[in-house]
Amino acid sequence: MRFAVKNVVNVPFTTFSHFMLKITHFLLGKILEARYNFVKCNFIQLIQHYNRRNKMGKIPLNVNAVKTIRRLVQHKPLHSLLLNLGCDLMLRASDLLKLKVRDVITEDGNVKDVVKVKQKKTGKVTIDIPLSDNSKRTIQENLLGKELDDFIFVGQKSHYTRKPISTNQYQRIIKSWMTMIGTEDVSAFSSHSMRKTKASVLYKRTNNVEAVRRLLGHKSISATSSYLGVEDSDATALAKSINI
Repeated sequence: MRFAVKNVVNVPFTTFSHFMLKITHFLLGKILEARYNFVKCNFIQLIQHYNRRNKMGKIPLNVNAVKTIRRLVQHKPLHSLLLNLGCDLMLRASDLLKLKVRDVITEDGNVKDVVKVKQKKTGKVTIDIPLSDNSKRTIQENLLGKELDDFIFVGQKSHYTRKPISTNQYQRIIKSWMTMIGTEDVSAFSSHSMRKTKASVLYKRTNNVEAVRRLLGHKSISATSSYLGVEDSDATALAKSINI
């Protein structure tokens, strides 16, 4: 009788315990999964925010800085080409560094007046971007006579690698320029500084965000405004300057 009672009492209890253990494992798994997705989502958003802030926060060079650097690097072909073409073309580093001689020189050996580039990020071709006299002179001095399929921005190892300089090398060169002209904190300068330089000058002189958007190849005006750091106070100041 005791054996029978023991079985009657223990069997349901054991089954219930097993059931609760499964439920606990299931709920714990769901909690951990939800926690993982939450952390993953926040982490991705944090990285995206950091990348946007890092990109938007880079400072463009001012006109005086460009002129000073141009004078200091005039006898350095790579630096001179990077400075002048980087300012004029307003391209992302990935597009700028992939340029070849044929992009700026015709088959007849003449320097082009305008350049059009297919952008890696968007797959779209830029509008005609004019080359300044400074860029044309630099091209004539350093690229005429080279093979049309040669990369423009080559370093010491390019002869062996058959590749242009890397984005990291470009970043280091830009920071070295800022150090040369006496900038103590160069952390706010990068390839985006070069892309922003002429775009910022154009915006400040014309307040034409749409024109700058087209030159930068952005999809929307809001993207251009954010990239240039245009704020509501800028729009208010512009409105105040106009009397009808």
